[in-house]
Amino acid sequence: MIKITSLYIHIPFCSIKCPYCDFTSIVLLNENIYSKYTNALKKELELYKNLDFEIETIYFGGGTPSLLPPHLIGEFIVFIEENFKTFKNVEITIEANPNTYRYKELREIKEYGVNRLSVGNQTFNRKLLKSLGRDHNPESTLQMVEDALKAGIENINLDLIYGIQGQTLKDLEYDLEIYTSLPIKHISAYMLTAYEGTPLGKLVQNNQYNLPDEKITTEMFYIIDEFLENKKFYRYELSNWAKKEYECKHNLAYWTDKYFLGIGVSAWSYIGNKRFGNTKNIYEYMRKLEKGEKPIEFEEILTEEDKRLEKIMLGLRLKEGIDLSLIKNKEVLKELIKEDFGYIKENKFSLTRKGLMVINKIIEVLI
Repeated sequence: MIKITSLYIHIPFCSIKCPYCDFTSIVLLNENIYSKYTNALKKELELYKNLDFEIETIYFGGGTPSLLPPHLIGEFIVFIEENFKTFKNVEITIEANPNTYRYKELREIKEYGVNRLSVGNQTFNRKLLKSLGRDHNPESTLQMVEDALKAGIENINLDLIYGIQGQTLKDLEYDLEIYTSLPIKHISAYMLTAYEGTPLGKLVQNNQYNLPDEKITTEMFYIIDEFLENKKFYRYELSNWAKKEYECKHNLAYWTDKYFLGIGVSAWSYIGNKRFGNTKNIYEYMRKLEKGEKPIEFEEILTEEDKRLEKIMLGLRLKEGIDLSLIKNKEVLKELIKEDFGYIKENKFSLTRKGLMVINKIIEVLI
């Protein structure tokens, strides 16, 4: 039987649009719209009541979910728990901009059940924050972490971006020192990417913003991985490090081929042999739901071969790797191991640090 264990809720609103962001987001500060949007989310979720839910994780992503007043987040959590089967120890994550929630708001969302906070810090370097177009300062992040702990939320993630124009290895090490000095449980580190169509993508295309070369970003990844490992942060996925037992259960559901439902503008879902995504237009999204229609814009049927390829692509990101049964060409596997790109442990093939740096090329040869 198909069971949906994870629920993703997309909150698209932002105070500013970061130049590197490729997610669907809308610069809008209007509590009336926020309320209408959360009502639309409830309507969408009701359209899936016929499915079999055993919810283990709930994730409010964005955008900036922490722009919403806590009572809207809380009311939505109550709605989920009253209408769908939810595990008692469900992991509930909310992404937050450091400029938003403080102790009062964090205490309120904690009382509604939020037990994991993911803070979009990116760096503690003021110059680099400005380069990224961020609207917060380092003090805001430190205050949010302090307030979250005081409010009883101890499972805290901080995002880190590396590969920024002008960022030195010393800058990176400075960031890592601060990150690991804080009482947090999880760090997500992403290499800055200039996505096509974003303001940053255009700047890079016009040679107005220079991203470091592959040699430097590889060295940065090695520094991050080694530094965090020495501080007892375990890398369990290509971009994620956690203290033991604090891995993000929600993201692990994506990478381990579990079924999930995504609701909200541009949200994606994977259920059975179907993958489908919602419209990116917020007004179209709300219009369709007013008429009782699902706001789906794209849908595809996955074959067994599609699923095998997905398991390889997603599973290789994980430290534990993929089952050997997924790999058809065992000769290629031998070559990869010989060249120190990967290793076999407990009937699974995993990538080394060296292998992770060329993961896309390895996926190509394995599939």
